[in-house]
Amino acid sequence: MSTKRWLGTIAVALVLFWAAGCAPASTQTGPTEGARVTGATLNEESAGSATPLTVHVTQAGQPIGIDFRGALVQGSFRIQLLASEGAVLWESTFTDAGPFAVDTVVEPVEPGDDPLTLSWDGPVQATYNLRWQPGEIQVPTISPYILLSGIGMILVAVGYVIYAAARRLGWGYLGLGAGAWIATVVIKFVWAIPANPPIYAALTGALPKNLATVAFSIYVGSLTGFTEVLLVWLLLRYTKLGRVPWGRALAFGIGFGAVEALLLGANSVIGVVTAIVSPSSVSLEALEQIVSQTTALYIAAPIWERFFTVLIHIFANVCLFCGVVRGRARWLWVSFVFKSAIDAVAAWAQFGLLSTVAGLWIIEGIVAAFGIAGWLGTRWIGAHYPQVETE
Repeated sequence: MSTKRWLGTIAVALVLFWAAGCAPASTQTGPTEGARVTGATLNEESAGSATPLTVHVTQAGQPIGIDFRGALVQGSFRIQLLASEGAVLWESTFTDAGPFAVDTVVEPVEPGDDPLTLSWDGPVQATYNLRWQPGEIQVPTISPYILLSGIGMILVAVGYVIYAAARRLGWGYLGLGAGAWIATVVIKFVWAIPANPPIYAALTGALPKNLATVAFSIYVGSLTGFTEVLLVWLLLRYTKLGRVPWGRALAFGIGFGAVEALLLGANSVIGVVTAIVSPSSVSLEALEQIVSQTTALYIAAPIWERFFTVLIHIFANVCLFCGVVRGRARWLWVSFVFKSAIDAVAAWAQFGLLSTVAGLWIIEGIVAAFGIAGWLGTRWIGAHYPQVETE
């Protein structure tokens, strides 16, 4: 299998995985601006049709740009732009499994509301993104420069692992920490995917918008506390895994944070490579977002964040080991509050603060402050950690 075909197959899988957890978003911005549908799916067992968007033509001969892209898994289907009286103004048919993309300009001869219609003659499974707007749609070109974000995050993870190896902290607890992060994050998402949308809807329905945002952010932060902190405490407290020397406790914390940096970096690299090699598998909105973030300040932010976030993870976890060894549960609550607080800030930032470089770096400054506090706290715990004999 060629490299391009292999990446295309991965892209199809990633698109379907993402679509499984997301509802399609449709935005109709007005006759003069166009409209779009993002993250929609086709999963039909018999012939049929659908009209996801309607094109508003204000004058005869007005150029209309159409961008249609996605991934076909099985079957075949077509997209048509129909005139108000039913005549076909433009169409394209898709029969080959894999990513597809069509970018065209149509000039309807009459003003009116012209439906963009999908139709299929049998079973079909696909995901798609659709946009129309007056005039030509410019498809952005991705610069490989953006790969530096993902590569930098991976290098942060590698750097911490090298430190653990140089200090001979032990591979066993490094791996145990990585496994604990994976397990707790899976549990967190199993809860969050079905529960978060109705919780947010309930909060916004019962509280003023700003207060609902704060309440939801605190909830998201506490969810991290319950999964990434409390569950780890239970594991360490009620097994022999928590009564270990300082080196192993530190290794656990490094593994917990480094695996997150590694996986986020790898995900970033895969996403950018997919956008470069197979742009048809990525929505136009995602391509535009990637291009908008191809600046030094945007590229540096994830690398900066991962460096300090690993320090946060280390502190939160060595607190738990300290609590187990000393037999004092208050260290659990130090870890719980610390980790919940920074994740509440991260959740709050998602409500528009990250849309500007200034807002992004305000959050990165807060992350750095937590990271430095975590580093200082880790040094203090390391200096006062009780002696524990290795079994």
